[in-house]
Amino acid sequence: MRGCKGVGVFSVAAWIGCATAVSQSQEIPALVQQMGGSWSVSERMWPGSGSAPIALPAATAERHLVAASLLQETMEAAPGSRQQFTRVASFEYNSVSKQYEYVSWDSRAPQMMVEKGRTALTLSGGRFVAPQWGSMKNVAFRYRLEVGRIQNGRQTVRLYFTPLSGDTREFRAFEYVYRKEP
Repeated sequence: MRGCKGVGVFSVAAWIGCATAVSQSQEIPALVQQMGGSWSVSERMWPGSGSAPIALPAATAERHLVAASLLQETMEAAPGSRQQFTRVASFEYNSVSKQYEYVSWDSRAPQMMVEKGRTALTLSGGRFVAPQWGSMKNVAFRYRLEVGRIQNGRQTVRLYFTPLSGDTREFRAFEYVYRKEP
């Protein structure tokens, strides 16, 4: 590891200490750093290709930098919303793999979703099966995430699905519009 010269292979404690110091001294990517803070969130969902969006309950998100390199987000329904939920996500730049990594879990459809990409703005995910999506039942999707830049205290994050059978056109499945709280 760069900056850890002289740390022996058998000195695990010394290597971990050196690796931690090097990773904490690396610059946090600007986008990840800017995403910290309190946000109000409007959400929309699309039940399929060519369908109209459905507005979801307003939400709030708290985003915090953890250990100087990882952004942790907890999103919940705004106070007074009729539908309660919790969505937890982590976003980071992995300096070992040279990729951005995003992991999320949402109580409304509890499955871990993992996306990775060389740029912070477009991350590719794997596959998952939704018990129901719009009129489709037990449908498998491939997914990808677009993390928008922050402009004037606003950020848009979009999740796209591609059905693996039937109509295999990619469609926007979710859109989260974040507005920074003062």
